[in-house]
Amino acid sequence: MKRIIGNGLRWIDIEHPSKEDLGELRKEFPNFHPLTLEDTLTPIQRARIDIFEDHIFTVLHFPIYDKKLGRIIASEVDIFVGKDYVVTIHEGRIKALVDLFDDALNNPRVRKEIISKGGAGFVLYNILNTIIDSIFPVLYKIDIDLDMIEDKIFEGRKISQQIESLSVQRRNVLSFRKIISPQRAVLPQIRDRLRLVGIKEQMTLYFDDLVDHIEKIWQTLEEQKEIVDGLHEDSAALVNTLTNDVVRVLTVITVVFLPLTLIASIFGMNVKLPFSEAPFGFEFLIIIMLAILAILILVFRKLHWL
Repeated sequence: MKRIIGNGLRWIDIEHPSKEDLGELRKEFPNFHPLTLEDTLTPIQRARIDIFEDHIFTVLHFPIYDKKLGRIIASEVDIFVGKDYVVTIHEGRIKALVDLFDDALNNPRVRKEIISKGGAGFVLYNILNTIIDSIFPVLYKIDIDLDMIEDKIFEGRKISQQIESLSVQRRNVLSFRKIISPQRAVLPQIRDRLRLVGIKEQMTLYFDDLVDHIEKIWQTLEEQKEIVDGLHEDSAALVNTLTNDVVRVLTVITVVFLPLTLIASIFGMNVKLPFSEAPFGFEFLIIIMLAILAILILVFRKLHWL
């Protein structure tokens, strides 16, 4: 448990919360409901906000890229906000939040800018604004990856590999949407209810900016979903076309060699057949077979099957 105190305001940050940490919080803030504190020890699947007499408790989720898993996952942040305090509880996976607290703790200028400007509401705004801003690079990386996949698909380079990459990006976009969607409902509620716990109404403008950022992220995700769906359809159509081309070539080869096989089979039977005992019978059959082969190839070329 780490804390920053200044200008009559406390910002307490807890990474990897334990029962001992929650016990200390309970002593320092006896108005925190025991069930709410217990909720901070277990992951909560959906974002939510609870309003109490003198504070707000909210659960938010933000997307982070897990390099080990190679995909986007949700990281939870639990926040208590009162008139003169902010408590953040998380697992330390959101680097932007960890760096912000460390900067405020170790850098007097940053601490003054965050703590001394506008009370608990301004601290909360800085926390959420920093985390949301850190989301955009992940979003832009998906854009870049989709552009690269699109170029490679239409260049016809390693289609199967591009389909696999497209599936990964599709999963990332869907995970991103699943994480961001509930925050769109919770952030406006935080903005509208801060005044109920004694935080200045002027903070509404700041939180409007956060809501706009979340909506911008959502619109980008909507565009990415459309791109992914379009690329998926294009790649499926391209694979079908390539498959049809292969099947057509194999069919042509089969048709070309079918009459030759028939002739060879007939003259391979152990019975007397015309030209079988002629001096140049074998050569004559070869010429006939080559002539049939040439005629069939010319016909297929004229039909643009070859």
